[in-house]
Formats: sequence, C-alpha cells, structure tokens
Amino acid sequence: MKKLFSFFMIPALIFGLTACTESASKSAVSTSNDKPKELTVWVHVPAEDPEGKNYDLRAKEFEEQHKNVKVTVEHIAKTGEGSGYNDRLNAAITTGDLPDIITLESVHTASYVDSDILLPLNKYLRKDVINSYLDTIVKSGSVGNNLYALQSFELSAPVYYNVDLFKAAGIKIPADKNGNWTLDLAWSYDEFLKNTRILKKFMGQAPVHMFTDNNGWQMYAHSPIIFSNDAQLVGKNGLDTDGYLNSKNTIEAFDFINTLFREGIVSPTAKENAFASGQAAISFEGPWLIDVLKKDYPNLHWSLMPYPYGKKGNNSAPHGTWYVAATKNTKYPALAAELVAQLTNKDSAKAMEEAAGLIPGHKELLASSKIYSEYPRKLMLDQLVQTAHLKPKSPIFPVLEDVFGDIMEGIALGRDSVENLVQAAVDKSEREASRFKKK
Repeated sequence: MKKLFSFFMIPALIFGLTACTESASKSAVSTSNDKPKELTVWVHVPAEDPEGKNYDLRAKEFEEQHKNVKVTVEHIAKTGEGSGYNDRLNAAITTGDLPDIITLESVHTASYVDSDILLPLNKYLRKDVINSYLDTIVKSGSVGNNLYALQSFELSAPVYYNVDLFKAAGIKIPADKNGNWTLDLAWSYDEFLKNTRILKKFMGQAPVHMFTDNNGWQMYAHSPIIFSNDAQLVGKNGLDTDGYLNSKNTIEAFDFINTLFREGIVSPTAKENAFASGQAAISFEGPWLIDVLKKDYPNLHWSLMPYPYGKKGNNSAPHGTWYVAATKNTKYPALAAELVAQLTNKDSAKAMEEAAGLIPGHKELLASSKIYSEYPRKLMLDQLVQTAHLKPKSPIFPVLEDVFGDIMEGIALGRDSVENLVQAAVDKSEREASRFKKK
C-alpha cells in the first residue's frame, strides 16, 4: 500500500498560486447574536441512503461547529439518468436560483465551470486540506488551475467473472504467485475474444453481459475499452472530435466491441441479473454489485478481472462519481467552501467505506484500508491508481456522453457500420463545439 500511496501525491505547484493560507475552520462565523447565516445544500440521493445520511450528519456537525449557521440539506432524488435532480438543477441555473452547495457528476465539472456557476474552492481552502484528498479526486474536480468539486470516496468499476464457469469451460485464469488476477495480467482484445468464444461454445449462449441502454453508463463503463487502445474522444481543448473520435485507434476499438455483438458474445438485450443468476460468465457492472452478490448470492463463486486492453501499456478502467461543489450564488463563499470540505471529510470517507465499501477518498485512510489491501477489491484500487483515465474535461461533455451512447447503441443493434456511426457522432459533436469556438 505504501507504493500505491505515492501515486496520490499532488504536486504542490498545482494550487500554489491560488490556494488561500487561511484554514477553512478559520472562516467560521463570529459567535455574536447576529441573524443566523443560512446555507442550502442540494443532493441527488434520498435521505435514507447511506450517502444521504452521511450528508445530513455532516451538515448537523457543521451547525454545531458554527453556532449561528443553519444548514438545510434538500434531498432531490435522481431517477434514471439523473432526471428529477438534474431537471431541478438545470432550472435553477436558468433562473439564477442555485443553492449554496450542489452535487454534480464529476465528469460534468468543466461544463458547469464554463457556465460560470461554480466557486473555486482552492481560493478558500488551505493547501493541506486539499492535499488530504486522493490525486484522482482533485484532478477530476479541477479545471485549469482551480479546484471546484470534491468527494470523500472514489469508485472504480470492475469486471466480474464466474470462477466455476471459467474452470468448467477450460479457461485458464491468469494469476500471480499469490493466486490473484492482477492488473499486469489483463487480457488483450485478442485474448478476450479467444476465451469468450470458448465460453460461448460451452454455455450455448452469450457469455458476456454489458448494459446496452443508451445512457451515461456507456461512457462510464465502456469508454475505458476505447481508451485502452491509445485512443481519445476529443482533443486537449475539449472541443475537437474530428481526428480523435474517428481516429484509426478509436475505430479499431469500436470494431472490437462490434465483434462482441456480431458474434453473439454479448447480447443486444441485457438480461436482468444475468451474472448473479449464472447466465453470464463475465459482466461489466458497478462495484455496488459486490455487496449484492455477497448478501443475496452466497453460493455464486465469483471474482474480479482487469479490463481488457487494446494496446499494451494503455490499460484503462472506469472511475469517478458524484462530487460536491459550492456555487457562486452563495452569499458566504468562505463558509460554503468549508462546508464542501466538511461534507467530504475523513469521517465521511470512513462512513461510506463501512456502509457501501467505497474507496476512501483521503490518502491517510486509503493507506490503512483493510478491504482495499486484499484481492479482489485491491484490483479496483490498482485500476484507479495505475491506469489511464482519459474522460475529457470538456464543456461539451454531455454531448460527448450522448454521442458515445449513440455509437454503442447503434453497434449493439447493428444499425449501421462502425465508421458511419462514428462519423455521425463526430458531425453532431462538431456542430455543438462550434458554438464554443465562437466565444
């Protein structure tokens, strides 16, 4: 773990020019009998969820630390792709009625920054407070030289496999000297195809489960397959897709996915509980499935495997979640920034690891984490630390997410050639990007 710990060190210069030297705790309001200062927090999770309970508890603690401050946490549960919460948030952006604190998907940070609604936290939080968080969290919540969003935990989605089905089909499970399928033993595209063809023949049905609905999950879970082929979706400016989304490497990666569907290795219609019920030998699903399998499917012999890669040395894997940010609408910027830190502090990280098995978002806690020091969960940590995360920080990220879903859905349903699907996505993205290029 000490070796992994070094990967999370944040270069001091990143925030050296902008970080304020005043501690967040020093921004506390005076203890006079002034009218209470009210802060409103909007979160996307129900109050009864572990994350929702955590936000409520931290807000209460914040009030106890600041006797003339009132914090109201409003739970606006998202449904589907965030509708409900996102609808409310978008309406508030339009009307200028944003609360002091919001939660947002980390990949959308650049879009919100481009809309000039987020408060730069590094102007109010001490450098040592910022440096407590994992490097991946700080990088995901930053745009340019400013930090806009934080979270107390991280996610890294694994690939699940059925140990018994692998053995029954004669699939040799890669393992190091300790018997663990480590990141350096990941299958290449060709190895993945070879072994899943064997599994299909043995099982008599599609052995790999992937969710095929056109939604944000496609970008989160399946874009790493593209990135692992040394491919990108957009240029460094976050706007140019021509030459990136339709590059040779990108097309090659989509061709690999297309082969999975055309050969019946993945079904265009995802079956409910396919992996848990033993109908799939491999599944691309989120880390939350681990607790479900342990609780509801105790007899299922499963483990985790690394994401397949296209070009060696370009391994990639999903990461990221919903973050907490302060808005420029707040009347109390220093206090709001401090509240963001409170909502995502070490106590929050401990609570979320215990309640949901999430990766602790603070270096000190991760270095001593028991569940992430052992396989198979350690594989998720290895993916988080050691693989490339190329999801673009782009003001048109929602469009990129949408067109990526269009391509994946088009491939799954066999609507057109990979080249035509990708070119349609490029055309759509370039039209949207042109509005920003004119600014």
